[in-house]
Amino acid sequence: MKKIISILLMALVASARASLYPTGSIPDGNPTGVSFAGTYGGAAAGFTVANLTVSLNLSGGYNGDLYSYLVAPNGTVVLLMNQPGGAVNGFGASGAGMNITLQDLGAVNGNIQNETSGSVLSGTYNAAGSLSGFNGSVADGTWTLFFADLSSGGGTSTLNGWSLDITAVPEPINVALAVFGAAFVTAGVVRSYHNSRKARLPA
Repeated sequence: MKKIISILLMALVASARASLYPTGSIPDGNPTGVSFAGTYGGAAAGFTVANLTVSLNLSGGYNGDLYSYLVAPNGTVVLLMNQPGGAVNGFGASGAGMNITLQDLGAVNGNIQNETSGSVLSGTYNAAGSLSGFNGSVADGTWTLFFADLSSGGGTSTLNGWSLDITAVPEPINVALAVFGAAFVTAGVVRSYHNSRKARLPA
């Protein structure tokens, strides 16, 4: 019985990566910034976020000038980066461009906020904020990525691509109903087998 329920719960978990659009330029030295709103449709209706990572591909500009956050369909906001490296050396990461994945904890390169490299950034980083803040929010819908360049003179950064990798699960009530249904069916099968066996036993 426990094994059946465990298998059922595993089957209800879905993970999908989706590239979102649009993309475009991030104006140099303009705190007003620009928003990129894309639709994620990689989860079943009613599924909510259990885990999320964000992949970003940018070229040009000055990495240490960038400020970014992500907004979920339900309006939850999580900070992705705030002038990486600026608090470490006063100038920030001087490289131009990045091809990175932001996650929660345990990233190979540590927190994006501590990066001061003068090279194009690559690999995995911990986001400036906690991406677990999205947990429980609806997975499917319009996600908005915001970018601003907070200091002029570093050139124009361009967002070439971005994607979300979301592990989604059903809402708790749906999980409870599914587990109850599995338990009910299993109990029915066991009872049927028991009655069948009892009928075949000699008097």
